[in-house]
Amino acid sequence: MRKLPLLLILALCLQITPAISQNQAFKNAIHTKLNFIDYGLMFDNELRVGQGFEFAYFRNIAPALNIGVPLKLGLAKLPGSSDANTVTAGADLQFRLENIKSSAKIIPFAFGGAGFVSEKGKVHGQFPFGAGLHFRVSPYAFINLQGEFRKALIDDRDNLQIGIGYVYLLHKSENSPVPPAQLMEDMDKDGTTDSLDLCPTMAGPPLTLGCPDADNDGVADTDDPCPNDAGPIETSGCPDYDNDGFADKDDECPTEAGTIKGCPEPKDTDGDGTPDDQDLCPDKPGVNRGCPDTDGDGIADNFDSCPDVAGSVNNNGCPEPKDSDGDGFMDDTDPCPTEPGPINGCPQAKEAKDRDRDGVADDQDPCPDNAGTIGGCPDSDGDNVADNVDKCPNTAGTAANFGCPEEKKEITAVREKLATAARAVQFESAKAILKDASYDVLDEVVAIMRQNGSYSLSISGYTDNVGEDEENLKLSQDRAKACYDYLIFRGIKADRIRYTGFGEARPIASNDSNEGREQNRRVEFELILE
Repeated sequence: MRKLPLLLILALCLQITPAISQNQAFKNAIHTKLNFIDYGLMFDNELRVGQGFEFAYFRNIAPALNIGVPLKLGLAKLPGSSDANTVTAGADLQFRLENIKSSAKIIPFAFGGAGFVSEKGKVHGQFPFGAGLHFRVSPYAFINLQGEFRKALIDDRDNLQIGIGYVYLLHKSENSPVPPAQLMEDMDKDGTTDSLDLCPTMAGPPLTLGCPDADNDGVADTDDPCPNDAGPIETSGCPDYDNDGFADKDDECPTEAGTIKGCPEPKDTDGDGTPDDQDLCPDKPGVNRGCPDTDGDGIADNFDSCPDVAGSVNNNGCPEPKDSDGDGFMDDTDPCPTEPGPINGCPQAKEAKDRDRDGVADDQDPCPDNAGTIGGCPDSDGDNVADNVDKCPNTAGTAANFGCPEEKKEITAVREKLATAARAVQFESAKAILKDASYDVLDEVVAIMRQNGSYSLSISGYTDNVGEDEENLKLSQDRAKACYDYLIFRGIKADRIRYTGFGEARPIASNDSNEGREQNRRVEFELILE
């Protein structure tokens, strides 16, 4: 379904100028209808189809104008709801333009109105408008097909509805007119009269309104991508071997039921919250891409040159080296750490070779053939970051940004928005269940991720020091995953998001007070630029 065809039908029907009233002889009619309700296409371009039932009474009040009250009851798949189906109920006041003539087989109509819908005890207003067709099956009875768009007065509740129903004109038997003979014509002899037959020149079963259905699966060949292989209506008539709602032709795991492109949820052997296919250490629980981080410096042990001592990324997880004598040679490689000197860090070194004559011996010079002033290497852009470690050697930057310029203001603004959003995320006490207030906050994060397809996001969870370490670690991982799952649900691709939990590590305040512990119970969002 698309919004454009529905609006085109409505526009066409509104051009009709009826010449007489709906039905001067029979002013009252009752309607029953089965509705298919979608809250997805208007929200995030994903189908979320529910079902509903409608009963209505309509009264002709003026030429070509009817007024009616439809009562609705349904099961809807609502955006932002954790329930698979939500019971909804409502009522409308509708005005309908239609021209029912006693000889007409097909009668178009258009309508509009106002009403209310109730879900989970909450009521909000909606404005329906749409168009449809009546197909006559007797002088007083019609099959009804209708498309409807409903504009809600609250966010995320605009919806589309398609309905098929039955309309009956209330009458007295002595006033009943005789239907025209042509109403019973059946050109293709398939048992469906031409007035109801969507394919009057091609024989087909009643279930598909007279259109051919070669595989007898209830989906007409014209709408069936797999016309010769029977399948359920949910997959548009294509086979679904594992009954997971994904047609075999689109199912990456056609023999195993699953929810991710038809495949089961990925395994997590070590139970650390990182799926095995993304876990660099699938047999060891960890917090950094599934690997342990003993010293808590953000670098997994298997990549950390100093796994038991916290260090920096620039120094492969080891503490930044010192230069006690200030001669440009770090203490760990300076033979004379307390005496400044130009040759290998010492005042004199007669036998040391120095090909580029920059005062740094070749065996200690990372750039032995290029004279330089920073540890023996040049600094082309003059930003005090040597060219051999400068990611932007021809553009001045900062050491903190690996020699590249600082980020643009808009990137900084995005990071600040993410930090603000993270502080507003709330969970049920001691649980990884998001409070309702958190969904609006996470929707802001969804909007940021949709701004730029190159953005990636790292979600980190933390707790205070109350309770067992292992329980705190698991709670922090589960809370980070709750945010991750919601962003995936809102359409952000999984390869753009990662999450982990650090438990009570990395507190940002003292755990000796209630205020400090509250600050430490948090999630953090980190923008990653690929």
